[in-house]
Amino acid sequence: MAARVAGVVVALLVLGWIGRTAAAGPAAPMSVGAADHDASAPLLPTMAANDAGAPLATTAGPAAASPASAPGAAGANGGAHGRATPTEPVYLNHASIDELRRLPGVGPKRAEAILVLRQRLGRFQRVEDLLRVKGVGRGAVKKWRPLVRLDAPDAGGV
Repeated sequence: MAARVAGVVVALLVLGWIGRTAAAGPAAPMSVGAADHDASAPLLPTMAANDAGAPLATTAGPAAASPASAPGAAGANGGAHGRATPTEPVYLNHASIDELRRLPGVGPKRAEAILVLRQRLGRFQRVEDLLRVKGVGRGAVKKWRPLVRLDAPDAGGV
């Protein structure tokens, strides 16, 4: 009985250590050894797989792309084209696909679906109209509410 308890305790300690190590991620890409790496070349993001085979994104250095500088992200020009904020919102009735992608969780397909709905409605009357877009729920609308306005202030109000 004591041996079984000791075995369970050891197993829990090992699993805890594995969990902390996996959560921290690798310090460097496993495919690039320290001796093989050119110090002048930046480390690029790598992909690893967990025990179930699902990919885990890990970054290994300063060259990892931030959301605002990722290819295809609407943040390359800075300012009004970065992530939407309450002071720099997305104007739903005038926004392009790139502007809609400033909202959290909005990729190209969802942005296109929002534009299709706007075209069908003529214009959004209220933020809750976004609930009619497939895949957009109350949680998303609640998250977007401080980040969106219906119209630009000079276009007749907020």
